[in-house]
Amino acid sequence: MRPPALAALLVALAMAASACGGDADEDGGGQTGSAAGVTQAQADEAMGGLCDIAAGELTDMADVHEAFHGRAHEALHAVAAEVQEVDPVVAGALLEAKAVVEADLEEETPPPDLQGHAVNLVAAYSDALLAIGLVPADCLLPI
Repeated sequence: MRPPALAALLVALAMAASACGGDADEDGGGQTGSAAGVTQAQADEAMGGLCDIAAGELTDMADVHEAFHGRAHEALHAVAAEVQEVDPVVAGALLEAKAVVEADLEEETPPPDLQGHAVNLVAAYSDALLAIGLVPADCLLPI
C-alpha cells in the first residue's frame, strides 16, 4: 500500500509545482534540494506574510496578495523543494496547503475560509521549516 501512496504524493507534488509554473527562480539559479538555501531571514519574512493573512486583519485583496505573493510565495516553493529531499510527506502537505490558499486568492474579496486556510498553511510551513533545520517564527494568531 505504501508505493501507491508515494506515487500519489509525487503526482500531487508535480501538479502543485506546475500550478505555479513560470515563477521559478527568476535569477536563473533554479530551486533544487538544498541548493535553494533558504535562509532563516527569508523563512521569517515569509512567515510574517503568512501570519498577516492568518491573523485575519487584511481586508483588502491587494494587501493579501502582497503578503502572499510579495513576501511568502517564493520561499514556500524553495522550502518545499528542500523538504522534498528530507520528507516528501511534509513537502506534500506544504504544497497542498499552499494550493488551497492560492485558490482563495482567486476571489475578488477575501473568502470566509481564507483565515483558516492560512492558519493551516502556517502550520504546514512550520513543520517544513523544522524538517530542514530552520526555526519557525512565532505567529500570533487570534484564538
